[in-house]
Amino acid sequence: MLEELKKLEPDFNESIFISKVNNIFVAMLNSIMFQDASMSVTSLGPTLKEIINQKITSLKNSNVIQMYGEMNVHDTKIIGAEILEDKYIIKVQIMSRYLDYLMDATSKKKVSGDDYTRVERVNYLTFEEKRNHKKLGDVTECPFCGANIDYNYKGICEYCKKELPKEEYDWILTNWEEVK
Repeated sequence: MLEELKKLEPDFNESIFISKVNNIFVAMLNSIMFQDASMSVTSLGPTLKEIINQKITSLKNSNVIQMYGEMNVHDTKIIGAEILEDKYIIKVQIMSRYLDYLMDATSKKKVSGDDYTRVERVNYLTFEEKRNHKKLGDVTECPFCGANIDYNYKGICEYCKKELPKEEYDWILTNWEEVK
């Protein structure tokens, strides 16, 4: 199916896509660690945005910080692709290593986990892109207020503060499953 997708989307570049996947994955973990969903919000679908926000809220309510230290994505591969009437779906497997522990938000002391040994994790991510989507290079104005925008800057208009609809232009992470 990936070859068919490449025929339908001649601009699709597998190595650029993999790089984007890795960046989104690291941004998502950083948004959890820094308890700031805006670090990855524009690359996430609505359901995953809500899951990340709930995780951040739960951590804050528990007065703990989820630490992901020394992050390393060491293998990313496309494991499946689908072509639907209205969108493309690509499933990806990421092998990553990082420190994974909880720290008390007040005392900054480790609460649980190991802050010396990196763990290896397998993550499955699902990305979707609308068929016949707009090209990011064509976007110069905010669709809400008309201001000139830099789309890659957090995906939020600096003037009206509305989140730009990235799903209209690019791949969106819609599902994340971590295997421990």
